[in-house]
Amino acid sequence: MNRAQLRRDIEFLAGDLPHRGAGTERERAAAIYIRDRLAAHTTDAEIREFHCMGSGALLFASYYVDSFVVAMLATWWPWLAFAYGLPVFLAYLAEFNGYSLFGRFLPQYETQNVVARLTAGRGRPLFVVTAHYDSPKAGPLRAPSVTRWLPLAHAAVIAAMVSVLASCAAQGLGLFEEAGVPPHMVLRWCAAFYLACAAGALFLSEQSGESTRGAVDNASGVAVLLGLASRFAEEPLEGGAAVWLVATGSSETWASGMRHLLTTERFDPRNTYFLNIDRVGSGDVRYAAAEGLHYLFRSAPEMVSAAEAVRAPQGETPERLRGIPSDGAMALARGFKALTITSVDTEQVHASMQDPWDRPGAVNYDTVLKAGQFAERTLRRLDAALAGSADAAPPDRSIDPGRADC
Repeated sequence: MNRAQLRRDIEFLAGDLPHRGAGTERERAAAIYIRDRLAAHTTDAEIREFHCMGSGALLFASYYVDSFVVAMLATWWPWLAFAYGLPVFLAYLAEFNGYSLFGRFLPQYETQNVVARLTAGRGRPLFVVTAHYDSPKAGPLRAPSVTRWLPLAHAAVIAAMVSVLASCAAQGLGLFEEAGVPPHMVLRWCAAFYLACAAGALFLSEQSGESTRGAVDNASGVAVLLGLASRFAEEPLEGGAAVWLVATGSSETWASGMRHLLTTERFDPRNTYFLNIDRVGSGDVRYAAAEGLHYLFRSAPEMVSAAEAVRAPQGETPERLRGIPSDGAMALARGFKALTITSVDTEQVHASMQDPWDRPGAVNYDTVLKAGQFAERTLRRLDAALAGSADAAPPDRSIDPGRADC
């Protein structure tokens, strides 16, 4: 890959553009740039517009408020509260795993994906390379000291919602009536208080957050995607797999771009492979053996095997990514074969973030280049394996000696 071009792409997306906030004109400008860059390698590159909700944080905060209302209703009508609270809880679980339910009733904003069909091949299998191109907000919940606790905090949210429902059933069944202080009432209001605090934290973080430039998150991933477009246009996959390159928009509104892609395209889960590139601008390159927040979805074994076969000695290693679900996790949750390539910051980088606004100066371009080379090697190996030539490793064409150190 061309290191100089990787830098130019990142510097435009995260330097010339002050941010790429979901649903903004700046996000649209980034989409146009990405489309034009992809159009240099294929005639089939387009912007696909759609509408998405304005904020995933506010959506989930509304669910927590609903659970608080359930606790209040249970004071007088426990079974009515249970009948209302159970669908709310189930809808929350579905929404959290990427299925749009009540989110579609929130105010909607225009956004877009950028989709390029790079090679036709035989059409089977299909490789879909994704990278979200919108930038996140910097806010209290984005601080490194906070993000490491988010899985535990969300587990407590689930427990609190279940506790409210359990207390409604206990009251409706007349349990603990002889107790001076009914334990289910104590449990209910402790849980309700926690849910109210969680809703308030999400609301304040959303309102106080400001869009960052998003160099590492995720202009770095988009630069790799564009680099792969150049490489596969020059030297197509020998096994005949078709390749799509998709820059997904509005990832910050709960992976809206990826959810829209999975909903509108008729991908065959048996023959479609998603390679997601996310935050590859600092630290060490990794690939996800499994990812998710609570339930870890296992990455496609054949993709993990391909990554394992081509990883550099003492280089890329598997990682269990436990955190806010990525585009790759959304594909896994829908039953597709997927693998995410990312990079894990060292403790010092993670603590200081080098630049809290995530400018191009915070990017380690060596890491971006390594991630791009690793992504290409993985796809070429997977293509060869699926074509029936797994025993013969494909040649490593990802490093161009004449350009790698540009």
